[in-house]
Amino acid sequence: MKYLKVMKEEDLPIGKSAIIRAGEEEVALFNYKGRLYAIANKCLHKGAPLGEGRIEEGVIICPQHEWRYNLETGYCMQNPEMKTRVFPVKVQNRHIYVGGLFKDDSNKALGKAPSKIPDSIKFKIDTIRKPINPEETL
Repeated sequence: MKYLKVMKEEDLPIGKSAIIRAGEEEVALFNYKGRLYAIANKCLHKGAPLGEGRIEEGVIICPQHEWRYNLETGYCMQNPEMKTRVFPVKVQNRHIYVGGLFKDDSNKALGKAPSKIPDSIKFKIDTIRKPINPEETL
């Protein structure tokens, strides 16, 4: 997995957060009780920035409607079937690195090539048809 250097460790003291952007990805980075966490910055409910929320007992609380997400797993407390993205974080040479921000082929599935559909069962379906009534538009 590739890691991106995002900031100096001293720039994120305990109890603080930062919002970082890498490509299309926006990530909320937290220093909670001396441990670093990175989670997608967008609440799954209405898209509020989670980086502006507060943390209680390892749970980030959305600043708008108080949806709650576990910092370690990304699972939503309101709906256990919903999960936001979390990113691995490491500190090296006094810099904070966040992983998983860019596509990486190292996690590519290995195995046989996908099966092809036999020509005998292929058929074509017209997707655009003329209106029944000539004055009607699609």
